[in-house]
Amino acid sequence: MLLPVYFFDSLGFLCLSKLISRLLKPFRFSIAIIITGAILRCIWPADMEWKFDEQEMFRLAGEAWKNGLPLMGMPTGAGLPNAGFSIWPFALLYGIHPTPLFMAMGVQWLNVLALALMVYCALRHEEPVKTKLLWGLAIYAVSLMPVLFARKIWAQDLMPVFIAVMWWGYLYRNHWAALVLTGVFCAFAGQLHLSGVFYASGFLLTVLIFKQLTPKHWLWLLSGAIPAAFPCIPWVLAVLSSGGGISHLSNILKLEFWLRLITDTPGINVHYFAAGEWKTFMAFPAGMYLPLILACGIAGLVLFGIFKTVKYGFSEIKPSHPIGFLLFAFVIIPGLLITFSGIPVRSHYMIGALPMASIALSVIVFRTFQYGHQLIVILQVIFTVLFLLFIHQSNILRGDYGTPYRKQIIQTSENHPSILSPQVPD
Repeated sequence: MLLPVYFFDSLGFLCLSKLISRLLKPFRFSIAIIITGAILRCIWPADMEWKFDEQEMFRLAGEAWKNGLPLMGMPTGAGLPNAGFSIWPFALLYGIHPTPLFMAMGVQWLNVLALALMVYCALRHEEPVKTKLLWGLAIYAVSLMPVLFARKIWAQDLMPVFIAVMWWGYLYRNHWAALVLTGVFCAFAGQLHLSGVFYASGFLLTVLIFKQLTPKHWLWLLSGAIPAAFPCIPWVLAVLSSGGGISHLSNILKLEFWLRLITDTPGINVHYFAAGEWKTFMAFPAGMYLPLILACGIAGLVLFGIFKTVKYGFSEIKPSHPIGFLLFAFVIIPGLLITFSGIPVRSHYMIGALPMASIALSVIVFRTFQYGHQLIVILQVIFTVLFLLFIHQSNILRGDYGTPYRKQIIQTSENHPSILSPQVPD
């Protein structure tokens, strides 16, 4: 009796698969690139960074799982502490499987989930916006900076999840449950990392300034945000008592946020991760200078696109345009807030801006020539793969990356043979 049921279920699934394939056929290249980016986030997980910050987060996550969730987190480079929520997701990962490798893989999977949700949001739009959004997400998916940021045990590396939920909540703003959930994620984004304060604020200010919500909508949004903000009260008091950290007028004049957009969005800022090795990498492999050629190609496309955009204009910048709204919500207004806060801006503060900045880059590259967007993602894929290979073959990267986790485990087992090292996948 069950055979006919299985048959018709299988037939229905096959028909549905064909329907999905037909609907996605015009976007198969960009979606294939996005899938490639998801894979790049997950391969060789044991090559993750394993320095003081990652080790301290693992330790604090273990303490939180055993002793209860903290109300204060690790200090930031801006001289201010993070809220306790920055440790909570890692405490959950620790509770599932208490190993550094699993924790890093959890970050990778959550970033893939965020990427998938962004693709879903992009597919909700009509043409030609849909195509530009998907190509922007393709650029984001395979750009070196987002890939590397999705592979380490850092609170800010989870920011794409919160950005994706805010975008989804905006699209479904007529549903009360979506607004409540969006309010929760806005409140917790600010508690995840200091940069999240600016991205959540930028999103809410954009919605407010351009009147995207009715009073009833705001009621639902705040009903989620206000209760979720209660745990951050000790953090707010600590920030107020700190006197502003290392905020300074000189940081405003540096315009670091906007300069980093230029280098970090296309993903060619290798210097951030391997300041002492970038020349060696540019000659990789075997003195062929392939990364240097690729970086020049990527930079050339970006600069040519910027030139064409300045010449012909950027019509998508209007807040009423779907792409313009995303740029104001997650790039322009957060960028202004971060700049005028006077705090120093590091590349990891850009994590929340990179998805939408990449969408802007896709619009810019569309103006180069007919296949400009295909070319830039191919160059980015090869560039990112080469850097992952470079990490995989290196014992140490002089710079922010340091010695990969795999190498440290191997060195520990060689120096202390009596200590059994954990299994490390190839």
